[in-house]
Amino acid sequence: MRGAKWEKIEGVNLWWGTKEQALKMVGGWIVSGGKRKRVATVNPEFVMQGLKDEMFLKTLEKIDLKVVDGVGLLWAKRVGKGGLLAGLSEGMNIFRGGKKEGLVPGVELAEGLIELAYQKRWKVMLVGGWENRAQKAADKFSDKYPGLNIRAIEGEPKMSHKETIRHINEYSPDVLLVAMGMRKQEEWVEANMDKLDFGVAVGVGRSFDYWSGELKRAPGWVRKMGLEWLYSLYKEPKRWRRQLALLRFVSRVVGRNS
Repeated sequence: MRGAKWEKIEGVNLWWGTKEQALKMVGGWIVSGGKRKRVATVNPEFVMQGLKDEMFLKTLEKIDLKVVDGVGLLWAKRVGKGGLLAGLSEGMNIFRGGKKEGLVPGVELAEGLIELAYQKRWKVMLVGGWENRAQKAADKFSDKYPGLNIRAIEGEPKMSHKETIRHINEYSPDVLLVAMGMRKQEEWVEANMDKLDFGVAVGVGRSFDYWSGELKRAPGWVRKMGLEWLYSLYKEPKRWRRQLALLRFVSRVVGRNS
């Protein structure tokens, strides 16, 4: 992909580029001393939430970089440009493991930032997650990158709001990775923007679960087919309600373009 660009899907303005381009952009912010920059890794669930919640949509609009983290968005882009036949073609291309231009998996972007932080001696902080998964993830990265400047806290509700803010600001991380779940993590950073001292904040969803070893990502061949969401549902059937957002998203896109 030669040049990244911004393009809307169902009213949400998304950045279509590569992981390498995203890392270069975010790294540039940190090197230049930028403060309070934000990154969101957007999937169809974000879009559907924004369609029914104007306040969340406004929060998304303020975020500096919104990468595409979901094959459903790639499919919707093709449908919007070429109609349902193009959408069917794109769906088959995705299923066959074809090139997915513009897709930047959030967990991989965050891992890239941690590696870059190790190289540049930046400070990384993990906030949120279940129980001690933030600390377990930090320990794993410390083993992988000896000397990495990394800290982790569980944050709220185990810590008070005031204590969580204090811990972050005392460390003043260049990279702040927040795992509180879609919407809550973005809204938490937005609500505390003027209280927090950080370089770049990224909402990372369930990444701590993967990094800590508590949850395994789908095998590579499943990810290549764009079916990681289905694998997650297979591993954790109780999350089926969340997958309904994907079905509603597909229905909306098809209805708009039929």
